[in-house]
Amino acid sequence: MLSVRLAPDLATELDVFCATGEQSKSKVVQLALRNFLRDARDDPFFGLIGSGNRACTTDQVMRASRGDDWRQP
Repeated sequence: MLSVRLAPDLATELDVFCATGEQSKSKVVQLALRNFLRDARDDPFFGLIGSGNRACTTDQVMRASRGDDWRQP
């Protein structure tokens, strides 16, 4: 069991979407979360989210996006 608080505008959008498509909120949120997690695993930059408070070097970012040999032409 998981309880989630949504911003009022997002909650309204979810209500309308579910009513229009005759889907349950639970089903829609589960599908959205599953898709988000799948995409996050495949995104090399996902690990950098929230890293603004840490000292990520340019080298670390470039390696994450282009691999170890990013300096080669």
